[in-house]
Amino acid sequence: MIQLKELVKEEMSRDPMSTRVFDGVNGFQGTPEDYWGMPLELPQWLQDAHNRKSGRCFIFGTGPSLVEQKHLLHHMQQEETWTVNRMRHWEVLPFTPTVHCIAEPGPVMEWGRAINHVYDFPEALNRIAVNWWPVTAPGWLWCPKAPDDIQCRWEGYFGTGDFLPPIPTAWASPLTVGQVALWMGYTEIYLLGCDTSQEGQAWDPVAGRTARERNIRSILECAERAGRDVKRSGRKLMDCTPGGRLNREGALEYIPLEDVLEVTKKEAL
Repeated sequence: MIQLKELVKEEMSRDPMSTRVFDGVNGFQGTPEDYWGMPLELPQWLQDAHNRKSGRCFIFGTGPSLVEQKHLLHHMQQEETWTVNRMRHWEVLPFTPTVHCIAEPGPVMEWGRAINHVYDFPEALNRIAVNWWPVTAPGWLWCPKAPDDIQCRWEGYFGTGDFLPPIPTAWASPLTVGQVALWMGYTEIYLLGCDTSQEGQAWDPVAGRTARERNIRSILECAERAGRDVKRSGRKLMDCTPGGRLNREGALEYIPLEDVLEVTKKEAL
């Protein structure tokens, strides 16, 4: 008999977008209504933040496409902006983020009492850690995250209603934290720097790598589900990443950043 690992290896060799995410089904049970079986309550700050915002926000990944959009980013000083992960590495960022987020457990240290400084952005007006266990690091707010077998592509994209369970992963931090932005009331979300590639960062477009190899197929499927769910709610989730895989593969609709900002054609060159 062919062993399961051999079948997985064969599948990965046929499909370069495929990587093995889990070693097996862990039998996790639960529904959104019972918080996926997690024994916790929604933090008070999240209850208070529900629908306190409105209008649009821009959520930044750290992809190399930001370099070619650098001349437009000074407009972000007047916008609601969210950044993720190691964005503080890009020293030319011409605005202070409204919110800086992490959405993976790797940066969380000392069981939530500290955040790895590489992923921090102390100057941001607010900092949110989306994580499986509580984060109590000074200056950070904690948003509960579901275990990674609870995924947007299967369970749906949350934040547009009046109930928020621990949020499912979307396998890309900007997409994952977009659910928090929707919960807070933003009606239009525009993604930037979401190249969805294995190499290249805004601060090192050629040699920069992601901290961990991405599961491209999972990200695309989560993005497609997110776009459908957000559209059905009457809101917008669109991609402003030139050449980004989310829009090239048709997972999200592309709109040039120049069009969103309504800048002149001369400035866009």
